[in-house]
Amino acid sequence: MTAPAGRVALRRARGSDLDAIAALWRSLLALHAEFDPAFGVASDAVPARALAELVDDAGTAAWVAEAEAHVVGFCAARVEDAPRALAESRRAEITELFVAADARRSGLGRALVAAACEWARERGAARVEVRVAARNPSGQAFWRSLGFGAFVDVLDRRL
Repeated sequence: MTAPAGRVALRRARGSDLDAIAALWRSLLALHAEFDPAFGVASDAVPARALAELVDDAGTAAWVAEAEAHVVGFCAARVEDAPRALAESRRAEITELFVAADARRSGLGRALVAAACEWARERGAARVEVRVAARNPSGQAFWRSLGFGAFVDVLDRRL
């Protein structure tokens, strides 16, 4: 079901969306586990409290894309104060973005990101950060197509 733009509602997430968001979030983690086992889904993945914060915390927000009464995508973001030593006072991070496979390439991801960026701008954020797995070429291409670029490399070392 590729969701036609005219039949999709984009809105802020509500408490009643949390089960649908949890299912999509688990799909997101499973997809990333294909790139690196560090993203493997824990048995208690996506605790209810973390999801509730997406809709209840003033510094965090989530949006859903709904097609035919089904949530087919979601985006979560947070705004935080930058360290005092920096000239930049506020920044935002898009912490999650996922669109169901059968609804991709329809502009939903872009629309969800646009909503998150506008929300961040309204809250005084100077920029928006996003983390994307280094081994996820389609994710890298998506974010770069929206104007996101390299800022900080996060390196890791398995112990």
